[in-house]
Amino acid sequence: MANNDRKEISATIRDVAKAAGVSPATVSRYYSGSSVVGTELSNQIENAAEKLGYIHKYRKRKDRGVIALLLSDLELSFYGDVVKEILEQISRYRYRLIIIPYSNEESDYKHFITEMNIEGAIYLDEHINPDILKYIHSKNIKTIMCGGVSQNDKVESVHVNDLLAAYEGMKYLIKLKHEKILVLSDFENKIGSTFQRLMGCRKALEEYSLQGQEELIAYGKMTYEMGYRLTEKTLKAKKEFTAVFAFSDEMAMGAIKALIANGLEVPKDVSVLGFDDIAFSEKYNPPLTTIHQPIKAFVTQCLDFFMNETEHKTLDIMFPFRIIERSTCAENQRV
Repeated sequence: MANNDRKEISATIRDVAKAAGVSPATVSRYYSGSSVVGTELSNQIENAAEKLGYIHKYRKRKDRGVIALLLSDLELSFYGDVVKEILEQISRYRYRLIIIPYSNEESDYKHFITEMNIEGAIYLDEHINPDILKYIHSKNIKTIMCGGVSQNDKVESVHVNDLLAAYEGMKYLIKLKHEKILVLSDFENKIGSTFQRLMGCRKALEEYSLQGQEELIAYGKMTYEMGYRLTEKTLKAKKEFTAVFAFSDEMAMGAIKALIANGLEVPKDVSVLGFDDIAFSEKYNPPLTTIHQPIKAFVTQCLDFFMNETEHKTLDIMFPFRIIERSTCAENQRV
């Protein structure tokens, strides 16, 4: 026991640094928490300290660092589901989480990024101001977009193949004998997921010689209220359709409400297909048929990305999707 006591007393930061193969300054930063030390180096320092019996008087918790989640709002339930999944997973990675609210017109986010010891950043909105991403990149903070297509070539993206998902969704409705399909879309932006989904829809329509239905594409924010408003507007304009393909589950739910309010039954009169498979989709009445996005896999990939310290080219990572059949789609009986 006496020998062990002498061993603990005699070991210094320099001894730990030598054993870990790093500089004394790195060991000091690790224990003080004055800056984030990478996962691999942290493990080397911890292992060396354990072998030497070294215990720093300000011994740092074994946290990897701080991850920032950038949020403009929680208007979309998809965002809420992602936040919930991050909260469930992040403790396993020993990260701490800070949620940074931002507005595309304001720069308050700079205060948080400057003051916090941020190791990585996750964002969810494709319409984020590019200046925000440029600022984060200037701070050498690893950044990833979760659930969409990044328009910044220095940022990783984790998403499904939106073009193929929409293509398969449209084909699913066509095979149910629907030829007039109302598409409820977000505002189209170059190369983004909305652009890809519209391309997929148009490709499927063209394959079945059903092109020329641009008047059945309605644009707006992907919210419940907008889904209701766009569907009601289309009905009042006397445009014929037997199915709705909404680019978010909330839009789909709003569409169902509008259809019912106008005396139509789902799916007897009009089928409705959503996109995302948010947690509430299965509980909705009627349970929503939708395209599943693997939110759990998205979040795992994002957190794994921050742990990977090797240099690599920016990646665009796509996960598989699938159509979840529930109760809002049926074969068209009007043919």
